[in-house]
Amino acid sequence: MTDLHAPTPETRQALRLGSYPTPLRRLHGPAGAAHDIWLKDDGHTAALYGGNKVRKLERLLALATRRGALRLLTMGAAGSHHVLATCLYGRRLGLPTRAVLTPQPWTPHAEATLRAGVHAGLEAVPATSYLDALLRVKRERHARDFVIGPGGCGSEGTWAYCLAVQELRQQLAAHGIERLDAIVVAAGSGSTAAGLLAGVLRTPIADRVIAVQIAHNPALRSMILGQALYSLWRHGHPPRALEALRSLRIDERFVGEGYGHASELGDQAAELARSFGLRLEPTYTAKAFACTLSWAQATRPERDRCKLRLHQRRTYLYWHTLSSVPLTALLEGASETLPSELALLLPKRYP
Repeated sequence: MTDLHAPTPETRQALRLGSYPTPLRRLHGPAGAAHDIWLKDDGHTAALYGGNKVRKLERLLALATRRGALRLLTMGAAGSHHVLATCLYGRRLGLPTRAVLTPQPWTPHAEATLRAGVHAGLEAVPATSYLDALLRVKRERHARDFVIGPGGCGSEGTWAYCLAVQELRQQLAAHGIERLDAIVVAAGSGSTAAGLLAGVLRTPIADRVIAVQIAHNPALRSMILGQALYSLWRHGHPPRALEALRSLRIDERFVGEGYGHASELGDQAAELARSFGLRLEPTYTAKAFACTLSWAQATRPERDRCKLRLHQRRTYLYWHTLSSVPLTALLEGASETLPSELALLLPKRYP
């Protein structure tokens, strides 16, 4: 398949949607933590709407405008942050967004995210499943559409997070940290994790990237490795597949019932995060932060190539991907209810 987002000279110059660097700070005092936790907070990428999608959209929307797109076409779950971010930033450029949406369990956050998108002008097309969504995207596509994969996946979105590792390296150096034991991040489409993996292969500031699986997806490892290696290759860097395989860990312990479902450990992590002034949601960030806490509290971490480090204090970095902008600001004047066909995408299975 042709890569719709293969880099060309026109993509070298990205839009500036966000403000960087995003905050980096140490989290002090998680109960039982045997190791250090640092927070890289991409919730603060932008004032309109933050989170990890902003870095990707800076490159994707630059490419869309240079190619003369008239509309953005994407897909995601009903409460997708990617869909909302695409709609908000596309509107700034005069590009309407049409998105094919799949069902997910209802949560207050998922409903608010979808309502905010509809209020911002999102053209939503319901689908019954992921496969149905793929077929509907093909049917919905017009000649002047710019298609963006779920979660902003693809070589350009991945490369955005490869470059973000350089930003992190400079911040860590200012704190006297030369190397992390791991970067922990939520992984849905895997594009953010893939970009971070590509980044640590280019700039070895971490022993590994721990991708926290948030849905039952046996292909996640292949998706992350493929995006990381392809993005490196497309941007003129050696892929180093064996090193990539050694540097990636998939943590499946926090999936729970599946995508969109809250988990007990995630809820506990969200409660602790509030004491740090950090807001989490159940689908992605609560599971990823719970994973970070688990690694930081382990007294005998996973062995690595340097056995002498087994009992030393380690340093884990949690990369936060949820927007810090309250959805209430995006819901002013919005309808209190969803259109009936969209409400069906959020079945009330949440306690």
